[in-house]
Amino acid sequence: MKFAPTNKLDKFSMFIDLQKFKKNLCLKKYFLKNPIERNETIHLYTHTNLKEKSTFFPKSMISSEITTFEQMVLSDLEKMEHKKSRDNLTHQERKALRELMQDNDIVIKPADKGGGIVIMTADYYNNEAMRILGDATTYRHLKKDPSMDFKHIFHDYLDQGHLLGILNNNELKYLKIDHPKIPIFYFLPKIHKNLENPPGRPIISGIGSISSRLSEYLDKQLQPYVTTTETYLKDTIEMINILTDADWKDGDILVTSDVQSLYTIIPHNRGIEAAQFFLEKDNKLLPEQVDFILKGIHLILEHNYFWFLEEFYLQISGTSMGTRFAPSFANLFMAHWENSFLSNWSTNLVFYRRYIDDIFFIWRGGEEALQLFLDFLATNDRGIILTSNWSKTEVIFLDLKIFVENDTIKTKTHFKDVDCNSFIERRSCHLPQWLNAVPKGQFLRMKRNCTNISDFDIQSTKLRSDCAEKGYNIQTLEDTRAEVRQMERLDLLKKKKKNPILNPMESIPFIFSYNPLNKDIRRSIKKHWPILQKDPILGGILPAIQRIICRGVKNLKMELTHKVRNKKTINHFGLQAGFHQCGNCLNCRNTKSKKQITSVIERNGKPTKLKGIMTCFSKNVIYVLTCPCGLKYVGRTTRPLNIRIQEHIRNIKKGFDKHSVSLQFKLKHGQNPEGLQFMAVQKLEPFWRGGSLETRLGKEEMRWIFLMNTLQPHGLNADFELCHFLND
Repeated sequence: MKFAPTNKLDKFSMFIDLQKFKKNLCLKKYFLKNPIERNETIHLYTHTNLKEKSTFFPKSMISSEITTFEQMVLSDLEKMEHKKSRDNLTHQERKALRELMQDNDIVIKPADKGGGIVIMTADYYNNEAMRILGDATTYRHLKKDPSMDFKHIFHDYLDQGHLLGILNNNELKYLKIDHPKIPIFYFLPKIHKNLENPPGRPIISGIGSISSRLSEYLDKQLQPYVTTTETYLKDTIEMINILTDADWKDGDILVTSDVQSLYTIIPHNRGIEAAQFFLEKDNKLLPEQVDFILKGIHLILEHNYFWFLEEFYLQISGTSMGTRFAPSFANLFMAHWENSFLSNWSTNLVFYRRYIDDIFFIWRGGEEALQLFLDFLATNDRGIILTSNWSKTEVIFLDLKIFVENDTIKTKTHFKDVDCNSFIERRSCHLPQWLNAVPKGQFLRMKRNCTNISDFDIQSTKLRSDCAEKGYNIQTLEDTRAEVRQMERLDLLKKKKKNPILNPMESIPFIFSYNPLNKDIRRSIKKHWPILQKDPILGGILPAIQRIICRGVKNLKMELTHKVRNKKTINHFGLQAGFHQCGNCLNCRNTKSKKQITSVIERNGKPTKLKGIMTCFSKNVIYVLTCPCGLKYVGRTTRPLNIRIQEHIRNIKKGFDKHSVSLQFKLKHGQNPEGLQFMAVQKLEPFWRGGSLETRLGKEEMRWIFLMNTLQPHGLNADFELCHFLND
């Protein structure tokens, strides 16, 4: 599922990346000339660094060097477009992929554990989902979409926080989502529980939802308290380091416990009580901010709604996997419970650590006393149910097998029964350097995990074979394995220090989506880099070689495991797709336009078929104006097209010189709108899940401007609005 099909060069995407790079260069120049004086301010409340990405683009800083660099790279991209690149999928594989994407009879999901892929019938998937949602103690069916009601509640809460000064201006603007998306429900199949009929682990996908950014804010406020709790465990590396100094005596017992369905069983009042306990413990936060945070937690928990199969539901118990603050909330809930018993059992609990819902401890005092302790834990009033295993020789915890050898605690990597060879194939459309680093990263993981070199030898040999199956060179794998084998394990277990950025320009890398022409693109940037170095301001600080970073591209998981597909519009009357010009409205009469249907338009030098049915009265469209001399203008409107065209015609007649279209008619066509051609070329439907239609329209408008080459002087568009792409 990590495999990425070949991603062909997208000139428009590269153009956007160039504009972002140009913007960052201009910002650097601007702040070098106008340094910000930061005054040390004492704040009553603890603020976060959350803020919207700045749309500020000081275009006055665009020098001739920056413009020339941009033009030269774009010229090279034009030539690259015609270069053939080898596809890593055959024609039949591409066809099969398209068919899988369109097959509504099956549902494909990654397994909950093990890295496998699970293909289920849609009936089984829907039935299992309804079984989960049928739990009346956790979920409640809603009669209608509560999105708008909840939006007002969240906005009122945020406004109150801003009024009190708890939220600053940046935080309020970031947290207040004007166009939220509806959260959707899905599940991951637990094939490690049942291979034939796997139960599901429920997850709510809430990216862009009304609570998503508030959840992020709460997580930032709670995280410092989570990491200072007594039992907190960051990761496997920390576990290994702590175990190195663990006290082990003959008769001690290794114990692991797993909390069943932790996220969904947390009683709201007990979870908030736990958060309050830690927030008030050190008096770092003022009471008003503690109260604000607790209200925010309550707000998310009580308004945790989602969609599934055309119905809306509300989660009434616990928190959902998928919301940002859920791990922090669950950690504090567990830590609060642990505080009630750890000190009383300190003689027996030689070692105790927990990673969210997975607990590991070393017990001293015999199995009978251990059973009494576990029975005591089972009598809690928080709904916590533990599944425990213990042994005097070995147990499984996270991705480790922890065992005792010669009275010493040791570890090695644990592989689950459902684990499969899920390493990414070498022919995947990824940066070669990144692909080559994948096996080494896994060899390093095994070296860290394995106390005994003999265990590393066994596990790394298996890893070498698995990677070779995926197309990696066997000799390179063996060389990497030998290199890692010689490394000092203790060095690998040390925390890595981040390298400071010495050159301020290194913080402005050129970023683009990887494609097979990666080397050509890098060569072009390197070739034209000296042009930028001639910029009077940038020249002195530009590094000799600019950092170039490739972002990942769509892989099979992104293509095949959609939570829900977008609804398609249906052409009930079988009308021809295209722009249906009426020839009779006021605009058509003013411009002498006849009744006609336009189904094809030239874009990027190629004929492009128009999709959907558009008329003079369509809303949410991208439109093209053509003046009598052939110059074109691309625009957008959320209103009916005829109203926007009326405005253009009125401006033309008035000789309005603040808009490029009316100015062109004033200078060249005597303010006469006759001969103006107009047509809608793309209609966007609002997504049923929500989101900003204006942003989507803006993006599509910019794509048409680029592909039709309508920026001045080639056309009548005066500006390119990069702001629509800055939050991607």
